[in-house]
Formats: sequence, C-alpha cells, structure tokens
Amino acid sequence: MLCRARRLFITVFALGMSVVLAGEFTRALPGYRYQFPRDHGQHPDFRTEWWYFVGNVRSDAGARFGYELTFFRTATTPPGDPVANKSPLVAGQIYFAHFAISTIERETHRSWERIGRVGFGQCSASEEGLDLRIGPWRAVMDADETITLRAEAGAGAINLRLDPAKPPVIHGADGVHQKAADPGQASHYVSFTRLATSGTLQWEGETHRVEGGSWMDHEFGSDQLGEEEVGWDWFALQLETGEELMVYQIRRADGSAAPFSAGTLVAPDGAGRSLRASDYQIEPTGQWQSPESGAVYPMGWIVTLPAQQARLTITPAFEAQEMQTTRTTGTTYWEGTVTITGQWRDQPAEGQGYVELVGYSGRFSKL
Repeated sequence: MLCRARRLFITVFALGMSVVLAGEFTRALPGYRYQFPRDHGQHPDFRTEWWYFVGNVRSDAGARFGYELTFFRTATTPPGDPVANKSPLVAGQIYFAHFAISTIERETHRSWERIGRVGFGQCSASEEGLDLRIGPWRAVMDADETITLRAEAGAGAINLRLDPAKPPVIHGADGVHQKAADPGQASHYVSFTRLATSGTLQWEGETHRVEGGSWMDHEFGSDQLGEEEVGWDWFALQLETGEELMVYQIRRADGSAAPFSAGTLVAPDGAGRSLRASDYQIEPTGQWQSPESGAVYPMGWIVTLPAQQARLTITPAFEAQEMQTTRTTGTTYWEGTVTITGQWRDQPAEGQGYVELVGYSGRFSKL
C-alpha cells in the first residue's frame, strides 16, 4: 500500500515484535531481478511482507460492495537463527490477515482479523508462488495467473476469481521502490493493477453473485520508512480509459510530503511509467473524525497531474471505513472504496479505486 511499507498497512512494523536489527535480514537493494511465479510467493529472508487485495464489485441486482483481504508476514528472528529452528513454539515467522466488506448503499463497513503460526498448522505460505492460508482465509494463484480468494467471518464472506487483464507491474527503479534516504529503506513492490473479478459475496445471510474489478499489491523488505516519516496516504485508481494510477504521499511529522513519495502510471497495454513526487499533487478537500478512534482523516481529494492534463476528484463512497486491528498489527488506519470523476487528458474521466490512510491515529511506529 503503499505499500505497504501498502500498501498497509497497517503494517506489522507497528507490532514491535522483532528482537533483532533489520540489518540482519536481507534488505531491498538495487539490482533485484524478479522471477515469476516465484516472486508472487513469500520471501522469508526479508523482515516484512504483505499481499494486498482490494476491489469494487456489483451484484446481479445492482448492489455495490467494496472488499479488502490482506495477508501479512513478519519475521521475529533473522534467517538461519538456530533458536527459531528448535521448536514450533518459537515464532520465527508470524502471519496476520485483515478482511473487510463495505456495503455502498447501506454505508456499512465491517472488518475482521486473524493471526497464525506455521508450526501450529494455523497457516501456510509457499515460496514457489502465491499460495497463502490463514485458517479458512486463502489466496492462491494457478498456472494461468488466475487468483482465487476465499474468506469468511461474521456477517461476510467472499469466494472470488481474479483474472489479470494486464501483466504484473514493477514499481520503482532497478528492482526497488525507495521509501527513504538510506540504502535498503525500500521495498520490492509489484502489482496487478486490473483484475477482472467474479464470484460470490455473502452479506448478512444473503449470497450475491458479483462482478467487478480488483487490485493486488505485493511488497517485501526489511527497513522502509525513515525516522522522520510518520505515515502515508496511498491511492490505487482504475480509470475507465483503461489506465491505472498508483500515487502516494509519505508524510513527515510536520505534515509535509517526503521527497520519496512516488507513483506509477499504467497504460492500457500494461506498460508502467514511474512518477516522481513533483509529477503530481494531492490536495485534501475535507476531513472526517472517527467516532471510534478519534483520529481525524483527510476525506476527499483532488489529484492533479499536469503532464496528463488531469484533475481528478476522489470521493469516498462513505466516510466510516476505518480499520482497527488491535488483535494483529495493532494499527488503526482508514481503507476505503472511492469513486473518480474529473478530467483526464482534457477529457471527462470516471473510475473507481481504493485509498489507504496510515498514521492519523498516532505516529506510525516500526519499533
């Protein structure tokens, strides 16, 4: 989600569970060469990793829903640590997941979370490709890159098929997506920015056949944000022109945007072009205070890209889409479905997407 640094997220850095320095793990450095499908799988030599799915779908009857399903992995001991290998009781790798459904017309948002360890059979993750499981929640990719998502909790459930309309896009330069000044303060970051989505979504006892579009982010690294960076605002936008836009701002303590804020513009043919912070502007148009956490979030934005003659108005489907993950990552963040209107290449523009806001309920920490 940003990545997570997402893309999320919300990330497991906030847990304070690691007992070693990040330098003992593999760091995200220039020169990394991706190999798929292997790099869709887990990378246990890196300290932190996540796989992030969001989407907007519509039922046969016209009801609109947004969903989020995110899997996290955090390492508490470095690669090859003899203590971690002695017993399944030692949690060398811990896995988390967040699941949420937003019902657009009812303006209802509910979320759930899970935690597990491989040693107890609670979860599994492949190093050969995308195959993740935490309890009954699952994300798996088959040989033709079709992804199946399954999750069920409380009033909600999804069973979705995601078919890539474009190849994976690698963000950043020379295999890394830099987040701060020091070498290794970065991630390896890849996305499927347009996934045709179909399947079923259950809500409060009713099963809906749905279709729509999804977005997947996958990031892994060991030390990302700088000490002065406290959070981020991240946008995953799908335009009806067939283009996608990922932009974000990493925020400093004084509210200013860090120079390592960046983005990617994806063309209809799938080609990605990197954007620098100077290539776009993100301007909030309002704010909302959560009655649950008390956090005050920006709510509504204007995103401008002068080179694309673009001015996009980003409007939340509704305000109350906050995630409180006290049992897992311990982070409160806003993750919500949005609509897009405005101008793109001097033509009327529409679309949909997701926005993630991290660090507004308190300074983001990577203790």
